[in-house]
Amino acid sequence: LRGWRTIVQRNITSSPVMPSFRARLMNSFLRYTIRRAWRPGLQVGEIRARAARTDALLARRSSDIAVESTEIGGVAAEWIGAASLSERGTLLYLHGGAWCMHLPFTYRRLAARLSRLTGMRVLLPDYRLAPEHPFPAGIDDCFAVYRWLVAQGHASRPLAIAGDSAGGSLALVTLMRARQAGLPMPRCAALLSPSTDLTGSGPSTRYNAAADPMFSPAAADLLPDVYCPGLDRSNPLISPLFGHWGGLPPLLFHAGSTEILLDDSVRGHDRARQAGVDAEIEVFVELPHAFQLFEMLPESGIALAAVADFIAGRSTRDVVQAPAVTAIPSAVESEVPAIPQA
Repeated sequence: LRGWRTIVQRNITSSPVMPSFRARLMNSFLRYTIRRAWRPGLQVGEIRARAARTDALLARRSSDIAVESTEIGGVAAEWIGAASLSERGTLLYLHGGAWCMHLPFTYRRLAARLSRLTGMRVLLPDYRLAPEHPFPAGIDDCFAVYRWLVAQGHASRPLAIAGDSAGGSLALVTLMRARQAGLPMPRCAALLSPSTDLTGSGPSTRYNAAADPMFSPAAADLLPDVYCPGLDRSNPLISPLFGHWGGLPPLLFHAGSTEILLDDSVRGHDRARQAGVDAEIEVFVELPHAFQLFEMLPESGIALAAVADFIAGRSTRDVVQAPAVTAIPSAVESEVPAIPQA
């Protein structure tokens, strides 16, 4: 109830329907498989093994959409959709996985669904993962791919960026770095249950600690130490909530009402609006973290259709050339050492 009151008081659009029967079953499944597995000292190898089993379970059906493997500046990637779709636009999708794992078959299917809904060709980078390649390897790879897209002329056609969970964080960091470098902004960005604050200061980390069907507080304690061990978690390149949001393109946030990370979206939306950014948020009642990945859920299709509508509605806007930022207004960000560009 505390979480729900927070949503109402902030005037956030929330899904008006109760979760579907399939969503309730999924919550139970996640609670008794994924959530109960989090414990202090859990090793990355165990996390990845569980992710691989989940990947195989969720992606048993293959997709009939065209897939082309490529390499961009040393970063492996996949193009999802026929090459001709690039004329209609490009969607750069940055996958989630707590910066330490990747579900390739699941994300390939998600990208295929987004390609069909948007009519765009989707680029899915396989950025470097922690702990073998901790921060800033992942953000460097994502920024390198975005710079390549701009250099290849993709920004002259509709270009959008999206990501879920850790990928949502990477999408925001990529936008902030692109703005600082004076690169053209994409037409918009869709952020699905993004991680924006690794300091854990959001109230939902407490009031949703028991309600979240996927994550427990143990996960919130473990995963940052894998990604950025020993570093200041308030660094805006790690926690973009504390960065400068001015000059970003239109943003769409999706989150579930019972997520530990709910306030990562709520406060990110607030920061964007305060900075004059066109930002929207929809909170889905009792849906799990990054539920859009679960193709069997009716809410997944509804949410992805909303993402496609958001992208379509912003794809006619003019390309915005971001001014180069030499002095970043945020007091926190101004103290962050420069990260070498990939």
